[in-house]
Amino acid sequence: MVISTKVATFLENSSFIRKMFEEGERLRQQFGAENVFDFSLGNPEIEPPAEFKEALKKLALEPIGGMHRYMPNAGYPDTRLAVAKALSDDTGLPFNENHVVMTCGAGGALNVVLKAILNPGEEVIILKPFFVEYKFYIDNHGGAFKEVSTNAQFGLDIAAIYRYFRRFLFFA
Repeated sequence: MVISTKVATFLENSSFIRKMFEEGERLRQQFGAENVFDFSLGNPEIEPPAEFKEALKKLALEPIGGMHRYMPNAGYPDTRLAVAKALSDDTGLPFNENHVVMTCGAGGALNVVLKAILNPGEEVIILKPFFVEYKFYIDNHGGAFKEVSTNAQFGLDIAAIYRYFRRFLFFA
């Protein structure tokens, strides 16, 4: 099967985290799952609680009418409202369901945001260290990335960010 040069290059230079995940799988087979701890992809180590399993079983046996239809692109309104309420309660800020878009994970959310705001050729600062998939997300939407170091506590290094931005400033 023929694939694009771009995808072939991505596969050749695939994420180190993904390679760690694959190596973890190999090591679990060799040494047993109880002897290998997976830090690679944020996989949960804790199984869902019994209440979740019971609720899932109930939904399977007594489905809610229409539950298998497509949902609105932003997610179910009642779910978005619940998230907005939790955010408002936690922050004291006036969130509502129109401030919330549901996605499938952080990667999905980042891709939605980048698609919404990034024009081809625009640059995105990635603070190091970072999840290497960020580069692919930015590339997916025609952007370019610039890696900028963080401080010793992994917070913003204002001087490093300034060094990057000063090329755009006429008075620097």
